[in-house]
Amino acid sequence: MSEFEVQVGAGIHPPAKVLIIGAAGYVGTHTARAFVQSGYQVTGLQRPGGTKVPARYPTVPGDLTDPASLTRAAQGFDLVVNLGPPLDEERDLAAIDALLASGVPLIHTSGSDVSGEGYRAEDTLPTPHPFVGWRDTVERRAVEGGGIVVRPGLIYGNGGGVVGDMWIPLRDRVGAGVYIGEPGVRWAAVHVEDLAWLYVAMAAKAAPGTYWHGVAESIEVDAIADVIGGGKTISWPLDEEPPAEIAVLAGLFRLDQEVSAVKTRHLLGWSPAYPSIVTALRHELRREPKTDWRDRR
Repeated sequence: MSEFEVQVGAGIHPPAKVLIIGAAGYVGTHTARAFVQSGYQVTGLQRPGGTKVPARYPTVPGDLTDPASLTRAAQGFDLVVNLGPPLDEERDLAAIDALLASGVPLIHTSGSDVSGEGYRAEDTLPTPHPFVGWRDTVERRAVEGGGIVVRPGLIYGNGGGVVGDMWIPLRDRVGAGVYIGEPGVRWAAVHVEDLAWLYVAMAAKAAPGTYWHGVAESIEVDAIADVIGGGKTISWPLDEEPPAEIAVLAGLFRLDQEVSAVKTRHLLGWSPAYPSIVTALRHELRREPKTDWRDRR
């Protein structure tokens, strides 16, 4: 039996009960729908005072900043899918420990940026950028406890994610697509619908204690900016304060990656079907209301 093959397990199959942390979010709404369409029973973790989980799903109370609530919330489920946002090392480790303490299988969401620069396969030893270095520690805690870790690339599609929430507002302010530093830096990317179906594939096939890549392509960041800006781009100098809209990402604009998902595709049968990020954004942005950027102040 090959090293690849031992990373496939018995899996968790319909009508298993799945708790989704982040079911009200961008990726979470798509992932919950994919699980339901596959025959699973989906429940959302509802944070007190947080965005409401869609009414079609039952909820249980819990909060990523309250570890005891996570252990309670997970009990009785067959699988927990953690799509919550990264907070910091201390709180994320406490959340992982609490979820593992429930004894329920866990899929934890990280990111391709944790893998590091250059060619990165699923089982390549991570060399994370300092900007996200602590998330490698969180990944290892999850895997050592029998959890499954997935590292998505830049998530796009259906008007959300970093593009819709950060890059488009910046474009609207300055009249161009903005990237930081030199052209040619490559990021990993994946359509939100393809990623949603990867979670279903991991639930059904991935063995405990394994890493997977939610990546459909590697794409130059300046090419993304070019599409966002309709052919107008600005290369923001590295030595200047980054624009507020993308400041949280500034440290990653030097992280050049070629991320492989060969193992993920081969063992889980995952076949991304949606258009590349450039094609998808061209299609989405053609439908935007026409705006004269010169009127923006």
